[in-house]
Amino acid sequence: MKIVSLQSVGLGAVAFDGVTWRNQPSTFTLGRPVLDPDGNGYEDNITVTEIAHLSDYLTNKEACDILPDYYKVNTSDGHIRVLPADKYIAEWSE
Repeated sequence: MKIVSLQSVGLGAVAFDGVTWRNQPSTFTLGRPVLDPDGNGYEDNITVTEIAHLSDYLTNKEACDILPDYYKVNTSDGHIRVLPADKYIAEWSE
C-alpha cells in the first residue's frame, strides 16, 4: 500500500475568497500541483512526485528513543518536505 494524499489537521493557509478570509487546509496529492506558501493558489509547474511515511526506523541512537512519525513529500522541483504525522491525515491506496 502507498500514500496517495495528505491533508492537514488544524494547519493550513488563510485565503481571501473575495468576501471573507477562510482557512484552507494544506493538501498534498500525488501528481497534483502544490499549494503555494502564501495560500494564493497552486504552483502549476510544481507537483507531488512521492509521499512516504517515515517511522520506526528513525531512532536517536544515543538516547535509544524513537522519534515521532513523519511524512516525507518529494516534489518535482527537487524539494523534500518533512511533515509531522500527528498533524496530517493520510489517504492510502493499493
